[in-house]
Amino acid sequence: MSEPVLPSCPVCQRPLELAGRTYRCPSCRGAWIAEDTLVALVEQRAPTLVELPWQAREGSPRPCARCGAPMQTVNLGTVALDRCAAHGVWCDADELTALLEQAKQLRAPARAGGREAHHETLLRKLAKLLAVS
Repeated sequence: MSEPVLPSCPVCQRPLELAGRTYRCPSCRGAWIAEDTLVALVEQRAPTLVELPWQAREGSPRPCARCGAPMQTVNLGTVALDRCAAHGVWCDADELTALLEQAKQLRAPARAGGREAHHETLLRKLAKLLAVS
């Protein structure tokens, strides 16, 4: 059985190194993270369910670390990121730290209908975000 191919840095094109729940570039210090892992990390900091309000922004698309397709240039809070909806999110050096510092601002808003309705709505949104076209 062959070894899994490591993702490549969208900035330097170097193989990324596994670093806990992320992959890191030893050259530019950027980080590649799966979107569901990002949600889990943010929820650890924001002791509640979170919603990732991606906002499109202008910018030159970088290639996905996994598939090489152009990623979406987005903002999450005030942090500029690159996102492949199918594979993950690229954070330049220190952007993941900045994003985690804003975690409490990414809390899912309270909704009428109680906690169960809120969780169901959030789970539907997450499923939609993670759906593969």
